[in-house]
Amino acid sequence: MPIPQRRPEPPFPVLRAGYVVDFHNRSACSQCTKDGCPSLADARETLRAWRNRKNRS
Repeated sequence: MPIPQRRPEPPFPVLRAGYVVDFHNRSACSQCTKDGCPSLADARETLRAWRNRKNRS
């Protein structure tokens, strides 16, 4: 019986981006304004790039 392959853990920046989005779903941070948050925008872009990678293992 073959051993199932585990997917590698995402890199730290991707994990951090997930925590940033989760935090912002619960409350605003000190950088949040009515126009948005640069931390949240960066986190969303990091997650989008990770999901759209062409060369997944």
